[in-house]
Amino acid sequence: MRHGSLMRGAFLTAALLSMASGALAQDPPEIQEERRALNAEQAKLAADLVADYQARKAAVAEEQAARDVAYKRALREHDAQVAAIKAKAAEDQARWEAAVAACKAGDYSQCGPRQP
Repeated sequence: MRHGSLMRGAFLTAALLSMASGALAQDPPEIQEERRALNAEQAKLAADLVADYQARKAAVAEEQAARDVAYKRALREHDAQVAAIKAKAAEDQARWEAAVAACKAGDYSQCGPRQP
């Protein structure tokens, strides 16, 4: 939004300057030249501001893209860790259930230590 406002302001300024330069054509040549120089200076400053804005905007977009990549990578790593923990938990649960079933079936080597 702010970029649009800057551009509209630049176009409005240019339009006003072109109207004013026609109306002030009766000024002496040295005044007209000074005005042209000041207008050129202002136009350069405005162009520099727009270029700076565009550069900062591109840098912010690049930083955000890098953050997005890092976030997605961290999310994938986290999801992989959660999956590994769940898989180990399922293996441990299955091993425990098998040991309990074997213990109940009479294989006392599968029974846990007796509690005092």
